[in-house]
Parts: sequence; structure tokens; C-alpha cells
Amino acid sequence: MLSVLLFEDLGLMLDTVSSATSAMAGRLRPRTAVVAAGDSCLVSVLAGADAVERAACDWRQLESYGAAATPFQSLAVARAAAEAHHRRGDIPRVIVVRQGEHPVVILPTVLTRQFGFRVARFLGDPLIQYGDALCEAGTPKRHIETALRAASDGVDAINFRKVRDDARIAPVLRAAATPSNRDEAPFLDLTHAAATGEEPRQLRRARRKLSSCGALRLEVTHGTAAHSHLRDALMLKRRWLQARRLPSGVIGNEHWEQALERLVGHDGRTRLHVAVLYAGERPAGYEVAFTAGDHWYAFLGAIADDFARHSPGRVQVADTIAWCRANGFRRYDLLAPADDVKRSYCNAAAAVADYACASRPGGHLLTLALRASPAAKALYVRLPAPLRRLALAVAGR
Repeated sequence: MLSVLLFEDLGLMLDTVSSATSAMAGRLRPRTAVVAAGDSCLVSVLAGADAVERAACDWRQLESYGAAATPFQSLAVARAAAEAHHRRGDIPRVIVVRQGEHPVVILPTVLTRQFGFRVARFLGDPLIQYGDALCEAGTPKRHIETALRAASDGVDAINFRKVRDDARIAPVLRAAATPSNRDEAPFLDLTHAAATGEEPRQLRRARRKLSSCGALRLEVTHGTAAHSHLRDALMLKRRWLQARRLPSGVIGNEHWEQALERLVGHDGRTRLHVAVLYAGERPAGYEVAFTAGDHWYAFLGAIADDFARHSPGRVQVADTIAWCRANGFRRYDLLAPADDVKRSYCNAAAAVADYACASRPGGHLLTLALRASPAAKALYVRLPAPLRRLALAVAGR
């Protein structure tokens, strides 16, 4: 585990050296490459800070056909993510495959440095919780393969994380790379009738304890009303992670937190909501969620310090699920990773995996490191907090 942490530190130094050059290239030389791909297909590779904007017309067209399988492939999320990537020195690169006059596949990627190697990742990683290409269900596999080949060009490896087994790109990735970091994303199918009778004992106990602090009510906010709640939720989560020495690629990173703040004001099909559970007049818990149509994606939960001993998390989830049922949502998705608490609310799960594939000889070493890294981090997370602090000290962090 320590060797992986040290390897990451070496990679970060190499990445820092190259990031300024990469960012300057992305600002000064936006690029579009158009190549014929056979079968009447043309592939456009749009690279640079404005790559998403140059693909926006095609993106909106595909979204209107239902090509964005989750909110994480929406144009709104891509715009916020591209800005965050650009500020970090990464280069957005969007692959557009056309057949005749019509876009058939968009593969949103970003060029980054990992362990000193040049890598293509999903645009929005680590913010996005599901990675995929934009294309209609039933799009010929060869079109997605064309997009993947274009994404692999000029990099040492691809590192596509959090791919659901039912993602549009999943069959192509399974043929090209070995899956790793397998997990599940539990979800609740809200079209099934809600259970009747008494609540589970643990939930009843949590509700009783929390009610002693005041009457309970849930408020679901969006837009201007949600801004301050989002900041409070991020602050609480940041403090919780810091106290436990737990890593996060998003929480505590100013660029990704700013991306979330930008999304909370978006008013299209993809929205960012903050559900706030009050005990009396004070917020006891928060849930930050993405929504798309009738699907709710529970992105982040946070608990107010004063209420931590009253277990508001269980009540927060139960009441948010009840609100989703009452407001026409058909699925409540708790996202990966799976754990026993998430599974206790859900009646189904989607398999999720990462895919890393070398494009150049040096990429093989990188893919080995990428496959080992999640296991090392999982072991680190399971350590008691004092041992996590010791591990970081030994790794020089």
C-alpha cells in the first residue's frame, strides 16, 4: 500500500512539471482533427478548453434523442467539468462520430497525467459517478469502437472508471480491456409498491432520537435556494473527511467544488438538488443529488455535527425516498461503492467496473499501477484513523 502511495507522489511531481505546458497548449491551440473512418463515418477530435462548446450543437441533438444514459453525460455537467479540468491544467478532448450529416456517438474525454504518463479519462472524472459515451440505445458497436480508437490515439493508456455493465460503451470496453475494481451501485426501483407496516427498528429508533431535538421535516431545494445548503453540505463533508484522513478527489478540491456550485443553478433536464432534513429549525442532515427526468442520484450525504449522535442519516435517506415516490421519481440510485447500509434501502444493484488499456508500451506499467491503486486505497480506508495518519507520514504526505 505504501509503495502505491509513494508511486503516486512521484507521479504527482511528474504531472506538475508537465501540467503548465499542457494547459498552455489547450488554451492557445484549440484543435479539430477530422478523419474518415469508413462506413460513411467521419470522426472529429475536438481538443482544447472550448472542445465541449464546439461539440455543443451535436451534444444537444444527441441528448434530445435520449443518448445521455445518466446526468453525468449531460451537456450541463460536461460544461462545468471542462472548466474545472482546464483550471487544473488538463485538456478536454471530445470525440464526435458522424454518419452522413448526423452525430451518432460523442465520447467526452480529457487528457491528463497519471504517474507521469499521458492518459485519456472520461471528461468529468472524478466528479462523474458513471462514465459512458453518448449514443442512442442500439447504436452499432462499430461506431463506438471508432470513437474509442480515436480516444486512444496519442496517449499511453485509457483509464475509464465507473462504467456500469449496462453502459452503452461497456461491450466495447469489455472486448478491449480487463475490468478491475469491480463493485455495485445499489438502487431502489420506486415503481414497486412501498413496503407497508412499521418502519425497520433501527430507523424507528433513529427517528425517535432525532425527534427529541424538534419536529422533523424534509425540504428539497434547487437553484438559488440550494446554494447555501450546498456550501454547508460541502463544508461538513470536508471536515468529516479531514478528521478521518480519508481521501476524496472532489471534496476539498476548489475546482470540483466550484463545478458543483455552477451546476446547482442549472435549470434543464439535469439538475442538482439539495435535500435538507430539519430537526426543529436547524438542519440535521443534507443530501446532494443529481436528477435527470425521473431518476434521482444520491451524490453526497452530510450530517450536521450537533446531530451526529442522533443518527440523522437513516432518517434523511428514508424521508428523501418517500419524497421521491410522492414526486414521480421512478428510481433512487445510491451509486457505487456498495455497502450494507446502502443495500438495506435498495432492491436491486448495477455492476460497475473500471477499464484501463495500454495504447503504447509504457502504458502497460501504468495500467498495472491503476489496477493496484483501488485495492491499496480500499485497504487504506479500512485502517483505523491513527494508522492512516502513520501511513501518510511514512509516505511523506
